[in-house]
Amino acid sequence: MFLVLAALTQTAALAQPAAPPPSPKSAADISVADFFRLPRYAQMSISPDGKHLAAIAPVNGRDALAVIALENRSATVVANFSRTDVGEFLWLDNTRLFFRTVNRQLDTGTPQYLASFAVDIDGKNSRNLSPDRRRIRVLSTTRDGSGDLIIGMFAESRSTEGVYRLDTRTGRTKILTHKNPGDVTAWALDRSLVPRAALRLEPRESPNKLRRQTLWFRDKADDEWQQIAATDDENAVIRPIAFDADGETLIVATRAGKDRTALYKFDPKKQTLGELLIAHPWLDVSGGLIRSQGAGEVLGVRYSDDMPRTQWFSQRYAELQAAVDKALPNTANTITPAEEGAKHLVVFSQSATDAGAYFLFDVNPRTLEKIGATREWLPPSLMAERRFVMYTARDGLKIPAWLTLPRGVDAKQLPLIVHVHGGPWVRSFHGVQWGRAPTAQFFASRGYAVLEPEPRGSLGFGAKHYRASFKQWGLAMQDDITDGALHLVKEGIVDKARMGLFGGSYGGYAVLQGLVKDPELWAAGSAFIAVTDLELLQSVTWSDTARLTDYFETDFKRRVGDRDADRAQFDATSPAKNASKIRAPLMLTMGAQDERVPIIHGTTMRDAMEKAGKSIEYHVYVDEGHGFNANENIVDFYARNERFFAKHLRK
Repeated sequence: MFLVLAALTQTAALAQPAAPPPSPKSAADISVADFFRLPRYAQMSISPDGKHLAAIAPVNGRDALAVIALENRSATVVANFSRTDVGEFLWLDNTRLFFRTVNRQLDTGTPQYLASFAVDIDGKNSRNLSPDRRRIRVLSTTRDGSGDLIIGMFAESRSTEGVYRLDTRTGRTKILTHKNPGDVTAWALDRSLVPRAALRLEPRESPNKLRRQTLWFRDKADDEWQQIAATDDENAVIRPIAFDADGETLIVATRAGKDRTALYKFDPKKQTLGELLIAHPWLDVSGGLIRSQGAGEVLGVRYSDDMPRTQWFSQRYAELQAAVDKALPNTANTITPAEEGAKHLVVFSQSATDAGAYFLFDVNPRTLEKIGATREWLPPSLMAERRFVMYTARDGLKIPAWLTLPRGVDAKQLPLIVHVHGGPWVRSFHGVQWGRAPTAQFFASRGYAVLEPEPRGSLGFGAKHYRASFKQWGLAMQDDITDGALHLVKEGIVDKARMGLFGGSYGGYAVLQGLVKDPELWAAGSAFIAVTDLELLQSVTWSDTARLTDYFETDFKRRVGDRDADRAQFDATSPAKNASKIRAPLMLTMGAQDERVPIIHGTTMRDAMEKAGKSIEYHVYVDEGHGFNANENIVDFYARNERFFAKHLRK
């Protein structure tokens, strides 16, 4: 199987760096370019009947979509473009696929999908499903062999998403929500694919109030929608996820007045919560449902705490999972369900040290065949170990974090890089951390301990963790980051004299503010696409956030503050206004095309440093936005960081 896939890549050289020497002696011998090469196989998935395997693989320097018939192992490239890549795909039925295109070489930051297509497994009957570039959101396959999709799309109104059945062969749509609650943020379909539950975001009553969220329900497709719940309390919101196989019971995500979100069954007619499906002691569980290919039965839930996990409700899949885990120990093994009776399943196996490999699982007899590795040029035996840690901030709040330690050295008195994520209201770090930029593995290969904390404000760790961040930019949020580093010093793992900060967007702000707030503590800081001035963040009218939303005049004031009412705090916690306090070497990197944090943030910080008589290593990528993605820029960025931290943190 591996040879079949490999043959697809032999028609031309990849538009990426050449393969490294076959056997590096240590991770330090692996080049920057090879650490940040895109994976060889970005996605693999098996058809519902288990007879065909589809994969995104490089052909002629671009990611293409290929299909392999498992009976005779013949391969067909069904979609390949000279100027764009296949970015993601899904099976519509046993003979047809849906996929999106993206330009991986030029795309900046988060991938911007260019178009959506459908194609048969022989490469025929290709259809552009977004000729007007209108973005469609996939809600469900139809599971009836038609090759149709159920999608969400803004067609009749710019503010109201409708639900449609899309014929992927003709491109025609049929609306399923003539009577639409409007401003819907979440839909739930029953087993007949009828939208019957919706969460609506109500118009804002005033700038200082949260928008109410209302839950709507209808019993049948032609019934009127009825509002069955309403709240402006985030702890009481009931988000519909899906209908169970009975077509009557909703599965919902809600905090139910508690600290963390969990999944429950819900009776929409009685408007009562029922059975608790899954909850976690320190993590929000708000989705991740796994549905059967046939009736849409809920088979299990995926979530990620210290490692990716699957909790199966299906006894059959629980037994298959146990068999796979026994055959592939010490890895997180993800099984994708197929139709009942399918002979084959695909398993993706990965760990903190293994970027991942795909296996073909023969259900009877239970055997595994390796299909291909995503990054075979990064030997797992050389990759750094990764630990989950939970440390206590100075005010008693528990902070989850991941610590990556260099292989082959004692975890004592190491130089430290604290990697701070953006957002800040996101979750960024997991026990298995690969993707586009395996940053922690790279820095660990160069001898650094790498701490990746989820400070207060990070999502997914409960309401208290989130709300404790309000109006705490540069204050308690900053202390959480510092306290993580000091925890490692206390443990003897880290040398207090050799600690540095690294981060982008909000993480870039935290790098700069760390150098301002605790100038004697940090030996170096590298910030990129960084917020540098809180007043500027709110006043710049040409950012995408300011142009497209009312955020800076509403929720921003509640979460961060206001440039007028909180001027003293903004002045004290804006790095560009306090550049004179910085002692450590600073590197700042910006994207000229950044619409989220416009480049004025970079020039303002650069000018402030120069005015204060401080040195700054300042660089701008003219073709990048809010995040760097072009191969040459990624390699250059991390190479410059390698030199910067080696100069200031290594003995």
